Amino acid sequence: KNNKMKKIFLTLILSFAILSCETPTQAESDFPSVVDSTQYEEIANGFNDALNSQDVDLAMTYFSDDAVWSFPNGVQVEGKEAISNLMQTTSSIWTSIENSDDTNYLALEGTNEAGEDFKVLLSWGESTYSNDDTSITIPYHNVIFFNDENKMSFQGGFYDRTKFVEAYDEDPIK
Repeated sequence: KNNKMKKIFLTLILSFAILSCETPTQAESDFPSVVDSTQYEEIANGFNDALNSQDVDLAMTYFSDDAVWSFPNGVQVEGKEAISNLMQTTSSIWTSIENSDDTNYLALEGTNEAGEDFKVLLSWGESTYSNDDTSITIPYHNVIFFNDENKMSFQGGFYDRTKFVEAYDEDPIK
């Protein structure tokens, strides 16, 4: 299931990248445009830095009130308060979450079929979760959608949770 999801995700990324490069004058195209990812990377990294400093309240300022966080095991955590509770738990388990220096980013902006504008940051690479006793490095794919105020409204991660489940006394994401 995980490999199938990775293939679908990679196909989507490559399709968006290829299609958005076809012509620079596709203002009326149905396809999203590739845009500079810097501002979205700064938001995602700001959230991560806040978690690494154990400041969950600051980390939550990056989310919209109705945000959703989707995990690869099918669990969806809905609402800023529920995400905050989960982050309190996970930041008490992991004291550091670091993305590799060669993390790839792709930002897209467009309009969906309902006529609503969207902004999304796709990222993939390796991420290392550490605490005093253990360190786990996993390849991952991540999708973050942003609302009009550039708050994170949806985050979805695609990765193998096996090493995490082995490290937990009790799985916090279930």
